[in-house]
Amino acid sequence: MKKLYFSLLMLVAGIAAKAQYTSTTLVTGLNYPVAFAVAPDGRFFITQKGGNAAGSCANGFIRVFSSTGTSLGTFYDLTDSVQCDFERGLLGIELDPNFATNHYVYAYYNHNYAGDERIRIVRFTEAANVGTNPTLIVDLDVSNSIAGNHVGGNLHFRPSQPDKIYFTIGDLAYQQSNPTLNYANKLTNPYGKILRVNSDGTVPTDNPYYDDGNPLATNCDWIWSYGHRNPFDFCFSPVSDSMYCSENGLNTWDEANIIHKGAFYGWANCEGNYANGSTTTPCSAPGAVNPIIDWGTPLPAVTGIVYYSSPVWAAIDNHLIVADNDFGRIYDCTLGNAPFYDIVTSKTTMGDLTTTGGLTTLRQSSDGCIFAMKGGYTTNGQIYKVCPVGIGMAENTTIANSLLVYPNPGSSVLNIETTATDITTIKTELVDISGRIVYSSESLKTNKGKNKITVDLVANKIVPGIYFVQLKNTENKQITATAKIIVE
Repeated sequence: MKKLYFSLLMLVAGIAAKAQYTSTTLVTGLNYPVAFAVAPDGRFFITQKGGNAAGSCANGFIRVFSSTGTSLGTFYDLTDSVQCDFERGLLGIELDPNFATNHYVYAYYNHNYAGDERIRIVRFTEAANVGTNPTLIVDLDVSNSIAGNHVGGNLHFRPSQPDKIYFTIGDLAYQQSNPTLNYANKLTNPYGKILRVNSDGTVPTDNPYYDDGNPLATNCDWIWSYGHRNPFDFCFSPVSDSMYCSENGLNTWDEANIIHKGAFYGWANCEGNYANGSTTTPCSAPGAVNPIIDWGTPLPAVTGIVYYSSPVWAAIDNHLIVADNDFGRIYDCTLGNAPFYDIVTSKTTMGDLTTTGGLTTLRQSSDGCIFAMKGGYTTNGQIYKVCPVGIGMAENTTIANSLLVYPNPGSSVLNIETTATDITTIKTELVDISGRIVYSSESLKTNKGKNKITVDLVANKIVPGIYFVQLKNTENKQITATAKIIVE
């Protein structure tokens, strides 16, 4: 693995201060990658859009890699039916919230077979890193798509609604300067919208514009919010359950929004906080919700977005982290108005990860770092792991990575043993797969040799699931050893 070190220049209230992070390249050799999902065991499930310099739709694969970046093969090959022209392709991917038991993997792609062009969400059942039993969840005719961009999107599950799929579709780039004709501000179609279905593809009756259960008659019953131009990605807060979305503007403003049920976000009347195409005239569309942050020209093409929530990286805890595709930068958006976190109080550029090429997807890792994908139109796609200095740096550890946890799986107690190479103070933490610390021990002064801590799972109300044990050197706050455990 290649490890790089970067200095970040962060501006807070006009004062410049240096902060440090490390970027490690985990996965390499990706061809036109777009998105990825991370399994509880650390495996990466990755979509490759499909396409190459010759113009074919080659490499339209879902691929699987181990947590350390080793290729585990092709999960599913969609080359024979994916429509990869321009922005179309094999795009979004998500794992079922109950993946550990049902092994469901959902993919979002543009389908084209014998001239029949469609947007599809398909569910696979994972078996030994291979997708089996493909099942259609969403199937939408998009033969009315002409331009080839804004014809796709992404999909995610809301933590509080594990049986609901949220997904996006752009406005098909149709009549973008004409609010009367553009699709996004109309409730009769699914374009330029954030949409919501049950995980089996049926329509939830509590969707805000539900009328007859038919998404293609009268109101589009899938609609959750509307007035979006090209919503690239979205995320949910594990703290407040709020939804945030990144959106690409036309010529003047990119933006990020907090998404409310049934709300209108202004396109094609408005772009950013202003009238469409203006930098001075405020948006005056009736009922339009303004973005919580915007980016002016030159537009960065914002893409990946993640709500960071972990004390491991305290400087960005409860911040919105956004990536862009034009420059390969990541931005730190400080959220305010706790506990709602519905405003941005400052925006800083954390750094440039790629130098050349852009970013498409961000995810928070289970140990409090951030995964970032270099993707899009590149034959050298990669996934980086970005961590605060002191996390994941083996050369700086003071406790040997000798960690024994038993019984594993456990149900009542966990015994944690480690061998210290010197005398130091450590803290034992249990971290769930979202990165939240659910248990933290009192600091323990270790001696050279074996040291043992017993955690009472029942008394500490540790519910069944997958967790990581991490030992933290409290003198310099470095993570020194980790292990995955299962609580039954």
